[in-house]
Amino acid sequence: MYRRSLTSCLGVLLFLAPPAMADIFNIDESDCGTIYDGILDGFPFPPPGAPQDGTPDFTGNALAVALQSGVTEERGVAEYPLDELAGFGSGDLVSATLTFNIDDVIATFGPGTSFDGTAAETLVLFSYSGNGTVELADFNNVAGSPLDVIDTTSLGLIDDTSLASSGPLQFEVDITTPLGNLLDASATHIGIVFTTNDNLSATSLDNLGDGGAGPPGVNGAIMPFLTVETVAAGVPLFGKDELGCQKAIGKAGGKYSRTLQKLLTKCLDSVLADTAKGKPLTKATAKCLASLDAGNPDSKLGKTAAKTDAMLGKKCEGVSPADINAPCAASATTIGETSACIQAQHSEAVQAAVRNEYADACALISAVGLSTEFAELCTAP
Repeated sequence: MYRRSLTSCLGVLLFLAPPAMADIFNIDESDCGTIYDGILDGFPFPPPGAPQDGTPDFTGNALAVALQSGVTEERGVAEYPLDELAGFGSGDLVSATLTFNIDDVIATFGPGTSFDGTAAETLVLFSYSGNGTVELADFNNVAGSPLDVIDTTSLGLIDDTSLASSGPLQFEVDITTPLGNLLDASATHIGIVFTTNDNLSATSLDNLGDGGAGPPGVNGAIMPFLTVETVAAGVPLFGKDELGCQKAIGKAGGKYSRTLQKLLTKCLDSVLADTAKGKPLTKATAKCLASLDAGNPDSKLGKTAAKTDAMLGKKCEGVSPADINAPCAASATTIGETSACIQAQHSEAVQAAVRNEYADACALISAVGLSTEFAELCTAP
């Protein structure tokens, strides 16, 4: 099973870039909130098992479709977050495409199941408004007309032998209309259900390669992903208040960045200097904490953050993030959230720069007990 935890991504979702001036978006397994699963209806083992009766029984399976009438059916489910497309509607879409592959054929799910060793001759796809969690009920999100019906017979017999020669077989499905409808309805996710009506077939749609063995990416397979092309955004027309707020955000971000750069390098230099002199790092640690402890409102960085918030609160009074096209944090509803995003992004960028300037930045910041607060210094480039 391939599942990205939405809970672990909450801190990241705040800092998604807004859509301004972007033409192409790729939404795939690397995006926070993308989730894949396979849902089974019926399974014979262990006895007495569960019958195939139209009521789904199990989640937590690799992405695939399978059908053995009267015994088991698997439907694959994928959900993709739409945060990156916040502010867009159906009129802004040029195209939207779902790309997926067949990467191997499944012979059995275990005792009591057996398939004919060929891939499904027909793949039937449906779309729905998702919530970021794959649930048993998503098995039945197949009402109405299918998103697409793919006939694979034109490719000849597809089995593990043919796939070993051809490599993964890739398919594209136009999802422009359903995605546009979901954007107009302010949906948070688009869900896709993969099904088949080809009895005795079991078809893998993931990226695990032959027989589900090996690390992701074996044989060049991919997890399903979306490619969305939008109309390029034009230059926005802001009023006086909006202009003043946007200008203040740019100014505040630059000032915060310069201040943090200065405080960080001064801290690291003090650690190097005291170490070179054989001195204990007691004083250097105290100085670094007094400068960089963001949790302490009396530290220099804490005061800088407070000044940034106050400045933007004043300059952006009466202006909402939406009024200036939600810079930095597409989901922000207050300027305070925008300020937090600006500071977080500048902090990450400054740390990345300092990490390149100081080869031992991680060891230096760890020596004064601030490696958690400045984890980017310890992240491999």
